[in-house]
Amino acid sequence: MSQAQALSGAQRVSAALRQRLDALRRLVVPSYARRAKLRAAWGSPGEAREGLFASRAFELMGAGGDGPCMDDKSWRDLEFSALFSALNTTISPLGGQLLYRQMRSYKFDAQQLPRRYQAYRILQADRALREQLQLILAALEIPSAAYIIGALLGPRPVKPKRPWLIYCWAMLSPMALVAALALSLTPWIWIGVLAVNATVTLITSASRGAAGDLDELINCRRMLGVADRLAAVRADAGLDDVSSLAAERQKRAGLRRASRWLALVSSNSDVLTYILWAADLCCIARLLIYTRTVDRFIRSRGEWLSTYELVGSVDAAIAVANFLQRLPRHCQPVVADERTISIIDGYHPLIPVPVENSVTLERRSALISGSNMAGKTAFIKMVGTNIVLGHTLGFCLAARATIPRSPVMASIQGEQSLLSGKSRYFAEIEAIRSFIQHASRGECRVFVIDELFSGTNTTERIAAARAVLLAISAEAQVLATTHDAELQQLLADRFELYYFQEDPAVVGFFDHRLRRGISSERNAIRLLERMNFPPAVVQDAFALVQRQRNLPERFAPLPQAGAADTADTTDLPDMGKSGNIIP
Repeated sequence: MSQAQALSGAQRVSAALRQRLDALRRLVVPSYARRAKLRAAWGSPGEAREGLFASRAFELMGAGGDGPCMDDKSWRDLEFSALFSALNTTISPLGGQLLYRQMRSYKFDAQQLPRRYQAYRILQADRALREQLQLILAALEIPSAAYIIGALLGPRPVKPKRPWLIYCWAMLSPMALVAALALSLTPWIWIGVLAVNATVTLITSASRGAAGDLDELINCRRMLGVADRLAAVRADAGLDDVSSLAAERQKRAGLRRASRWLALVSSNSDVLTYILWAADLCCIARLLIYTRTVDRFIRSRGEWLSTYELVGSVDAAIAVANFLQRLPRHCQPVVADERTISIIDGYHPLIPVPVENSVTLERRSALISGSNMAGKTAFIKMVGTNIVLGHTLGFCLAARATIPRSPVMASIQGEQSLLSGKSRYFAEIEAIRSFIQHASRGECRVFVIDELFSGTNTTERIAAARAVLLAISAEAQVLATTHDAELQQLLADRFELYYFQEDPAVVGFFDHRLRRGISSERNAIRLLERMNFPPAVVQDAFALVQRQRNLPERFAPLPQAGAADTADTTDLPDMGKSGNIIP
């Protein structure tokens, strides 16, 4: 046998032994299996999910801090719901709730966002630290943990109306059972006491009152344990949230004393669960513990909130680090007090194969033209999304970015309501009116607008769009798209002009590259030809355009670019994958 064959055989034996050893470790040490699963999932999208009651913390707590929140329309129009689903690989419901709140809360603190971005980089680089935190957070990987924020900021937990009656019965019922057994009294005493206790237990378990509130209090107590274990992680880790948890140990010790009775019912052990059911039959144990705890919890529940925020923020930071791990590039933005937008090689995270584009605007706005599906809407969404992410999560998806200290307001999707009787045009002018008001008051200095007033006739659309864009751009920066070539000429003195164009040499017909200047191309009819509309329809449309423009009778045929761009247009519906989100 040659030396190479012997070495190969030894390697196979060694690999087999390692596999069996790993299998044995997974059986003997549950955390080893969990750690292996976390390691395999790192850098992967995970299961896209909204998160259980994801918006609940934002609804109850608001944005908080030093900045406003992202309005509902901009959240929808910039597709942040889909972006949140892509980001949300949190372990606990707390993490998903804090991540949602962070994504909707602008922070203009010069220190907080850089520290947040630094935390992502630490979690990306230090696998041992990250996995240790994830294993600790797994104790809150239960759906009912989503209700913790309701216990802290929602309606107060229900207080029993006659607590003295619960205390008296809780003492008398076991005494009656013991007396009946010791004195050999009639078994009907046992049956009666157990029946009463079983009935009380079933009623409270079936109601949303004490039983549901008890579960929330138990999860709050469980959260304290998770916070203590997180606080014990290395002091030199460099994570602000972990350091803050360590600084609040004394406060949590007081909360633990106030909720010490909950320790009797907060175990996940099956054996203790059966013991508690027996205790419920003997002395309504759960209801007694709840009655003993609820008053103290109500008096101190405001003190629990910081623990909730810090624990959830650790989980959210790991999810963001995982998101950044699977992206090609990202940066910490420079925040400017003046009106400056500079995105270098920026891209949109929801496009599978994005095309990077750059733009720099110094106290100027931008007007972007081009055909449908060419990339103009995706571009303004990319810029708006990066500015929002820079002010909420602390990063931009670009090689370099300078963003103004301002929230972003967007109008991209038209809204038409049958219930309110509002047309799309009327709903749009309401939104645009609010834009003018926010700009004039200095409350917002970045606006993203797609095809302004597209729901009305050409003459009035161009006139109204020019007046509105001039009014907003006098106080703020606007990124607007248009199909109207006339509007480019009318706004050239105030707006930087850009366009996207077709490229017959590219599969899909669009290269999604931003170009500076004025576009004079109108290719809607060419797209009909590209999609194999009947030749008579296409030629009839061309002929009418020629008459209106007083152009030569002969129209040049659509250029071809080889076999990939022939009559087979199966690639055309996929053109959004290479750089455009079709609105």
